[in-house]
Amino acid sequence: MAPVKTFGFSFLLKLVCLNPKPQKWAVRERHKPSKSGFDYHRSLRLRIQQIAFEGLSEAQALASTDQITKAPERASAKRGLQRFFTWREDNPGLLEACPALTFLSPKGFFKVTFQPDFLSELDGRRTAVHVWNTQQELSSNLVLAALCAVAIRFPPQQRPDDFAVLSLQDGRFYRWSDATREHTALGENLLAMLDTQCELARTELGIPAIGPEVPLPIA
Repeated sequence: MAPVKTFGFSFLLKLVCLNPKPQKWAVRERHKPSKSGFDYHRSLRLRIQQIAFEGLSEAQALASTDQITKAPERASAKRGLQRFFTWREDNPGLLEACPALTFLSPKGFFKVTFQPDFLSELDGRRTAVHVWNTQQELSSNLVLAALCAVAIRFPPQQRPDDFAVLSLQDGRFYRWSDATREHTALGENLLAMLDTQCELARTELGIPAIGPEVPLPIA
């Protein structure tokens, strides 16, 4: 049996915010064999984590982007860092590490890994923040739905008070605590829809079928 694909949370956000045709194409492409595991935004995330946990200064972080070989990636990282610093001016609290969560989709055709970039106390709530720097417009309802899918699966003993997405594209901040029951239901529907897309991609590409796995319990 071929293993199921694991989607990072940014890829999940990208998928759910795509229109049906490009969404189907993106899922299919992800299931094709590939030697490339390049993460375009890894350099930005690495520097944010170095700022948060290793004492890297803003000046040092910006200067270090000169080491990034590819010009578009270098420009994106520098621009993202500058916008992150602007956000930090209004949210100067201590940044901490937060454990990641990987969970199986309802029908077992893919997994999702939510790796917060940092944990910060915001408005009295310990909030796990995922940074978004992709040039794609986000839908507030779909982002909140995706956050719900994560939050309800996080082990209660490790669960932060809140989950959020910080968009460095437009400065918007999406909080799970703003979600409704409708967002929770939408999140589960999105996972089910992506299960169908993944199953279809496997069939079209001749990837061995898989049987439904038992998903991780929902807290």
